[in-house]
Amino acid sequence: MLSSPRSLGRSRTAWTAALALGGALVLFSQAGAQQPTRFAEASTSTPQPARPTRFAETSARAQMPQDPPPAEAGAETDTKAALQPDSTSKNNPSGGAPASGAKAADKKADEKKDDEKKKVNWAKVPPVSKRAPTGWFSLPSTEPGFYSLLDHIRGEYLEKPPRYPFGSRSLNSIPTYDYDFRYLEDPKNTQHDWSDCYKRIHFGPDGDFLFSTGGEVRDRYMNEISSRGTGTNNFYNNFRVRAYGDFWYKDQFRVFAEFMDADVYGNRLPPNANDGSGPELQNGFVDAKVGDPFGGPLYVRVGRQELLYGSQRLISPPDWANTRRTFQGAKAFWSNEQWSVDAFWVQPVTTDLKKFDSVNNNQNFFGMWGTYRPKAGTFFDLYYLGLVQANTTTNNGDIHTIGSRYAGDVEKHLLFDFEAAVQFGERGTRHALAKMATAGLGWRFAEVPWTPHVWIYYDYASGDKDPTGRTGSNRTFNQLFGQRHNYFGYLDLVARQNIHDLNLQVSATPVGWMGLSAQYHAFSLDSRRDALYAASGAVLRRDATGRAGSDVGDEIDLLADFHLSNHTDLMIGYSKFFGGTFWRRTGNPNNVELFYTQYSFKW
Repeated sequence: MLSSPRSLGRSRTAWTAALALGGALVLFSQAGAQQPTRFAEASTSTPQPARPTRFAETSARAQMPQDPPPAEAGAETDTKAALQPDSTSKNNPSGGAPASGAKAADKKADEKKDDEKKKVNWAKVPPVSKRAPTGWFSLPSTEPGFYSLLDHIRGEYLEKPPRYPFGSRSLNSIPTYDYDFRYLEDPKNTQHDWSDCYKRIHFGPDGDFLFSTGGEVRDRYMNEISSRGTGTNNFYNNFRVRAYGDFWYKDQFRVFAEFMDADVYGNRLPPNANDGSGPELQNGFVDAKVGDPFGGPLYVRVGRQELLYGSQRLISPPDWANTRRTFQGAKAFWSNEQWSVDAFWVQPVTTDLKKFDSVNNNQNFFGMWGTYRPKAGTFFDLYYLGLVQANTTTNNGDIHTIGSRYAGDVEKHLLFDFEAAVQFGERGTRHALAKMATAGLGWRFAEVPWTPHVWIYYDYASGDKDPTGRTGSNRTFNQLFGQRHNYFGYLDLVARQNIHDLNLQVSATPVGWMGLSAQYHAFSLDSRRDALYAASGAVLRRDATGRAGSDVGDEIDLLADFHLSNHTDLMIGYSKFFGGTFWRRTGNPNNVELFYTQYSFKW
């Protein structure tokens, strides 16, 4: 049984579009293979020896001046000498170089310098700054080994880990516009893939234009026992298709567009808001370079765009959701080797299975986020976030959030992650004053087989002591637009609102292409009279009297990730929630379970 009578038609449309795009890519790559020098001819007229990496070679030539072969250089020198007046002629008795010739040489040198300044260093386009890791982070291996199941089967033992432009695991919140294929510009690059033919294609005069494309097909089977605590079992599939195109003119101008079709099939309960959206524009924006102040490029972006910052606790396009959160508005961003600063004003996009997604005009979200990287692997975030909301029943007003995060490692062994934020403003007819805090310490056992990482965390988000609103300020923390799934359990029963969570994670890597992890959570309410909020922020259960207590329950989450090849990943997981006193007294007392498996193909 489908969740919507339009789902099957949309799916066929999405598959047809994906197949058509794939066919076009194949034809394009074949045409490129038949004319391996067409891009090179645009950037230089000097014949070059054939190389196997034609696109990397083309881009490298586009940014480096070409010198004539030695023989031609010598001939050119002889010709100039023959045409040069005799330095000891009667017209030049001093034997010095004619003044007009010196001026011409100087002018030519200046023109050459100007040309060099106009060259684009494609190895820095797009400007992808080093992102801070999420919580529970583990340090990647640098040892030789097998880094995909396919490599293991073929016996291809790598001396070091490969680059992972798509990510090394099935879930990857990084927006597609920040997928990093810049290594293809390096003439010495030795990592090649069949998909290179449609990545970073240079064309036009001097190779000044750049185009890339790609996408994803993903399906996840969900088997939920007492789904969402209702007592109803729910078995269904989440399916989505994504495709994007990325166009650059030099490093000055960019147009990016990404389309997505997300649907849910076979569900017995009404779908969650993030289960499906139908065909929609996920990202669609224009970038323009403003300049290079303080040693880094400054860009302005206008249009529909995903946002991701810091730990993603407050701003994220969570990849577990079948739909990824996106916004519409404007952003300015700048970065150099140690600093990144963004300022933005956007409105959230609301998903709708029945019609094309539209902007929520009742919400305005704005802020500034700065990141300082004092050394490799260490991150310090400082941020201000503002949310203005109107035309709602109880939440009209403005919420302002000021926070900071410090995360990193000490000597590749001790791991740390600390973050705190305070909120103030107006919510309905009451003042708002709320807070959140996270403290995590971990240890990497580098000398132990499988390199286990062990983390212990404490997460806190304040709740309202008087939810009736008669007295005091509203103290329920607003979790804004962050990721909850990775931090409060894979069953999505808990939000970053009115909660205490003492949690533990152990992860290990038996081989380079396999990741195993286990999490444990102990949940309790901050305020007994406030609600237990689901991951979406909606009230899941409440006892306004507070007599049900604060013991929400415990949850375990088991996960296995398999990196099958450069493009394919498999994820299998199991989660179970054991209800506490509060859970058993406020609704269906059954425990909640989830088994799932997800396959993804990125191209």
